[in-house]
Amino acid sequence: MSYQVLSPIIILLAFAFAIIIVNMFVKSKRRYFAYMALTGMIISLILVVDMAGLSFTSAMGLDLWDSPVNLTFPNLKLKVDAFSLFFYVVFLIAGILVTIGSISYIEKEEKYRAEYFSLMLLAVVGMMLVASTTDLFVLYLAFELTSISTYALAAFRKKDKASAEAGLKFFLMGAVSSAIALFGISIVYGVTAFTPGGPTTDLSQISDALNFALQGGIAHVQIPIILGSILLIAGFGFKIAIVPFHMWAPDVYQGSPTTISAFLAAGTKKGGFAAFFQLFLVALIAAKFQWGLLVGILAVITMVVGNVLAIVQTDLKRMLAYSSIAQAGYILIAICVGTLAFDGDVDTAQLAVAGGLLHILIHVFMKSGAFLVVALTATAKVGENLNDYKGLYRRMPIVAFCMTILLLSLAGIPPLGGFFSKFVLFSSAVNAGGWFVWLAVFGVLNSALSLYYYVRVIKYMYILKGEDESRVKVPTALYVAVILATLGVILSGLLAEPLISFAKAAAGGLLGG
Repeated sequence: MSYQVLSPIIILLAFAFAIIIVNMFVKSKRRYFAYMALTGMIISLILVVDMAGLSFTSAMGLDLWDSPVNLTFPNLKLKVDAFSLFFYVVFLIAGILVTIGSISYIEKEEKYRAEYFSLMLLAVVGMMLVASTTDLFVLYLAFELTSISTYALAAFRKKDKASAEAGLKFFLMGAVSSAIALFGISIVYGVTAFTPGGPTTDLSQISDALNFALQGGIAHVQIPIILGSILLIAGFGFKIAIVPFHMWAPDVYQGSPTTISAFLAAGTKKGGFAAFFQLFLVALIAAKFQWGLLVGILAVITMVVGNVLAIVQTDLKRMLAYSSIAQAGYILIAICVGTLAFDGDVDTAQLAVAGGLLHILIHVFMKSGAFLVVALTATAKVGENLNDYKGLYRRMPIVAFCMTILLLSLAGIPPLGGFFSKFVLFSSAVNAGGWFVWLAVFGVLNSALSLYYYVRVIKYMYILKGEDESRVKVPTALYVAVILATLGVILSGLLAEPLISFAKAAAGGLLGG
């Protein structure tokens, strides 16, 4: 077995523990720990990109792996293929952007810098394991690793009541959702116990077992499968903040340190989608008639509720939180249309999943960048409220420009990356026909609705006049992180074609195409 393909995960674990060990002996206020975490993630990202097809190690004669990598480790219940590598890239980019921004943002919390960056690395490791697992219970445990790390990060500012409250709410809601998900997992596992293959937690084998049960192999199986599906939707629906399981997100995003809000929206939420894709398009795809329409309805409700509630927000972190909820609704379209793979329409299903994956990737740049802008303005004592952004372009011209690009991409304005991901996603729903077309219609209408509150922020920055228009000193690390995120949005539009191919390869890995 070529266990070296697991090196990106192993490297992150090594750096996470190394940071804690170094902290025991180095009592310095220098930024060692941020640079250590950043180094580990950059090395991992380079290796992941190579495994995904860059093949520079092969060109150097190292022959570490066959690129692109497609390996399964039955003993570890893990796989490394195009789908998992795609999500590796997503998680590592989110971690790198937030780590860079955190160098400036957590200056006052230097006493806990080691714990901060170590927890962030462990959260990324958990998400990578979620994307790689082939087993239902390993998926659950991996997600809990991420959840526990992010609970602590949300409450990082122990003396800040808002942060402590955010961490407590996040923990309580996360514990409830985990219990619900585990109950759903147990029901699905129980159904497989009565199939010829016996009880199984393997995702692919669960699909075969449910197909056998639903084709008449087991009497009265409909109710437990429906109940298990609903519980899994509810349990993991909390993780990705879809309506009606979204109530925690605005409060947690607002109270958490803003860099952690960026990490939650751009990183851990995508881990939830990695689990959602694996659960519903692999393990439960044979039961799509039991849950497919429900997920479609939730997608529409999530889009509408997220965008409508975002309109009335004046706190930018809450606005971005509701916007993130609406974006989750768009991505759910990919899961609905992806069920067509079970009916033999693999091309349409693959296009839909590719659109969802592409939107996930580009959303990392858009949402992390927008939250990091808010972190930057808060650190520079400008503020986090909409009124604080009046005349921002005079005080921080480049920051205002970056925020404009990020918001327009979130709205889906061409030629930015957000336009292309939504175009692929909505086009797949139109190609699918039937009731799927309505998902595309609601997606387009909600994108138009979101433009209102995004443009309102731009209006405040460029048209309205602020009380103080003096230039503001910008924190360097946050400045760099915001610029990198903005460049990611612009380049994702310019390089849309290769990114779509990358996403299609990942979708093929998930659907077996």
